[in-house]
Amino acid sequence: MTSQIKMLYRNRQTLVAKVKNYWVKGVLKKSLYNQVLIELGLEERTDAITNPLSEILEVGDDLRQPLPERTKVIDIFDKIGTVITLLILGDPGSGKTTTLLELTRDLIVRNEKYRNQLIPVVFNLSSWKNKKQTIADWLVEELGNKYDIPKKIGQAWVSQQQLLPLLDGLDEVKAKYRDHCILALNQFQQDYDANLVVCSRIKDYQALSNRLNFQKAVYIRLLSLEQIYHYLDSLGNDLIGLRKLIAEDTVLQELAQSPLMLNIMTLAYQGVAVEDLPKTKAVEERRKQLFDAYIEKMFKRRKTNQQYNDAQVKHWLIWMAQRMVEESQTVFLIEKMQPYLLRNRKQKQIYGLMVGLMFGLMVGLMVGLIIGPMAMLMLGLMFGLMFGLMLGLMGGSKEEIKTVEILQVNWKKILINLLMVGLMGGLMGGLMEGLTEGLMRGLMFGLVVGLIRGLMVGLESSEIETKTSPNQGIWKSARNAITVWLMYGLIGGLMFGLMAGLTEGLTESLMAALMGGLMFGLVGGLMFGLIFGLRNGGIACIQHFSLRLVLYRNNYIPWNYARFLDYAADRIFLQKVGGGYIFIHRMLMEHFAEMKSEN
Repeated sequence: MTSQIKMLYRNRQTLVAKVKNYWVKGVLKKSLYNQVLIELGLEERTDAITNPLSEILEVGDDLRQPLPERTKVIDIFDKIGTVITLLILGDPGSGKTTTLLELTRDLIVRNEKYRNQLIPVVFNLSSWKNKKQTIADWLVEELGNKYDIPKKIGQAWVSQQQLLPLLDGLDEVKAKYRDHCILALNQFQQDYDANLVVCSRIKDYQALSNRLNFQKAVYIRLLSLEQIYHYLDSLGNDLIGLRKLIAEDTVLQELAQSPLMLNIMTLAYQGVAVEDLPKTKAVEERRKQLFDAYIEKMFKRRKTNQQYNDAQVKHWLIWMAQRMVEESQTVFLIEKMQPYLLRNRKQKQIYGLMVGLMFGLMVGLMVGLIIGPMAMLMLGLMFGLMFGLMLGLMGGSKEEIKTVEILQVNWKKILINLLMVGLMGGLMGGLMEGLTEGLMRGLMFGLVVGLIRGLMVGLESSEIETKTSPNQGIWKSARNAITVWLMYGLIGGLMFGLMAGLTEGLTESLMAALMGGLMFGLVGGLMFGLIFGLRNGGIACIQHFSLRLVLYRNNYIPWNYARFLDYAADRIFLQKVGGGYIFIHRMLMEHFAEMKSEN
């Protein structure tokens, strides 16, 4: 096996491992659906798709065709043919995402056995927000953002049809873009003859004017009363009250048809007598009561290690859910918080001023240290603060926070710039000031400028979104900023000081010139190193700290956000996935988003 083939195989296995760890181990195995061990029924829905062969295929009047019991999505998938396009539909809480992830799990098992299989990769369509962006470009972008796949490799995989995109959340695309998204999916499938699986809530899909040109569409049937009663009976006497109420309450029967809602009922109403259970004839009101009861039950189950009061927890989760719904977010990452979370002009101004002042303070301090005396230090600080104040007032609150987690030093670019600019500077100096001394001065000056330019273009950074610990991106950005500051400051300073000393030593005492040049070079190098450090992670840290402080002062978040999110996950409101957090279900997130805070 050649090294190139080994590398291609290793890249494939790396992506498969990431999908498995992130979605199968991180989400599927921890899902609430694993608590409801009921076989979900499937039916084929020919009315949901535009079949390209409809002119020669005769479709019967019955557009809903129940599939045999114990039919799995993988069974339907295998029967479609060489080019596979499948649409999975269902009601809220019916198990659509779980079904998609079960298909992912089964496909990964095959991929681990056979190398010629397509790579199954889960994407969430909620991040598709630009109707002018093709699905191919979006997939490459998401491979980079979610799975840390270099753009060149991602483009090759998409163009060579080596991926099997499993697309969840068509209904989570912003409503004004959904029809455009369907057109883009159809165009992508036609252009690339691609295999695709798409998942959506059925009512949101039926409300659209366009349809997917797919070969198969399946609908996840709701649970029957027989399945519901059998499941409740299997759990013991603690749910007798719930079973009696379901038997006489048609609204509760309707809700219990959803596996998610049935599981929420068993958690919220366990051990509650029938006369104590709330009664209502409105489905939405009953759903609201059910989620409220679940929230209170989860608080009571985990009274030990109570670090926050219940009202405060709800307040922070309400704010978080509202922001996630507004931005069509699925996974919440602390380091991905952006200035758009600030709700009014005053908050944005305070944030902008904080960023500008901290930046100006650091720059002013370094300028003052270079100039020298105490008076100059104070002058440098004042200059820096004024500069930072102007920067903040000019729109510092609009800048996106971009973490810098991976740094690669391209020594080839640095060397090329060093030699090219250095030689050009030497030649020009020799022509202008004389062949010997001018050549030496020009060469020294050119090498310094070449080094600075080389350091600017030779440091390459990238952003990775698949996190393993909370706020990982900011901590790595801070570490990289300090590393760049010291490394570039010392290297650039020593080289600049050495060249300046040698140049001055042509006319004065060599030792004195070298000492003076090195001292000046180190201070100046640390100044330039600070600029490089701020450019490669430092600014992101300043922005993030300022944003967190403003949000904290307005009681939108606690100061130790990661500890709070872990606390909420321990109470089964959230689920930890890598370094991010998701609500245990989109319906619970929507419920929190509709709640009003008590404080």
